[in-house]
Amino acid sequence: MEKKIKVKPRRGVKILLFFIIILFLLFIYARYINTKGLVVHERAIISENMNGDYNGFKIIHFSDIHYGRTTFEDDLKKLVEEINMLKPDILVFTGDLFDSDDISDDDIKIVTKYFNKLEARLFKFAVIGDYDKKYLEEYQSILENSNFLLLDNSSYLVYDNSNTPINIVGLTNTNDISELYNNDYFTITLVHEPDFISHIDNSDLVLAGHSMGGQIKIPFIGGIIKKEGAQTYINDYYEVNHQMLYISSGIGTENFSFRLFNKPSINFYRLYNY
Repeated sequence: MEKKIKVKPRRGVKILLFFIIILFLLFIYARYINTKGLVVHERAIISENMNGDYNGFKIIHFSDIHYGRTTFEDDLKKLVEEINMLKPDILVFTGDLFDSDDISDDDIKIVTKYFNKLEARLFKFAVIGDYDKKYLEEYQSILENSNFLLLDNSSYLVYDNSNTPINIVGLTNTNDISELYNNDYFTITLVHEPDFISHIDNSDLVLAGHSMGGQIKIPFIGGIIKKEGAQTYINDYYEVNHQMLYISSGIGTENFSFRLFNKPSINFYRLYNY
């Protein structure tokens, strides 16, 4: 009888198969699991410049929905439920509503429906993102029909049981913005691109989006994908020229339909002066 010889796989082949399996699992996780769900990042904003009447004031900040890529109607429904449950005093959206300029009437109806359902005790604010410029008329119509105030190089004074307001500034470009800071009020600036902060030096708090948190995050390193407008500031928080900069990692995806170690999220801030 011939003796059968068992041929064992080489060690290198085993290692290669192991890495292929790991990469496949990461692909599935980044494409189908990490693009869904919603994380709430709660932050305490502490500043001596803020009037004590606003202690505990609640702000919810969301950004970069990119509807139509990995974000759809069910995701908007969950977003609305989560935000309304937190009962914000003001709600801010820092841009990029759709993912392309090929937007159907049904898309507009769906987004308007859910944006209209978003609740804030006082006001809902929005600024213009780089994608929003491609369909600006439709974007403005959606905001108007869902009771959002669009701040396009403009400001709005928010009073809440106090004689001293909070100054909310929304910026699209650098044209004549100094006048928007011509007061001593606690000022929150809304911008889409975080690197825009290099043009700002009189705000207490700056809220931005655009970076998507790097979209792909590496543990202990942070976001790794940089793009124009978010080359310097990518991750959650920075202090720049004595200004607090918080960046929303966003809801959707851009350019490719993956998020890794970076689930869709919203930021929930409480203001304090101590």
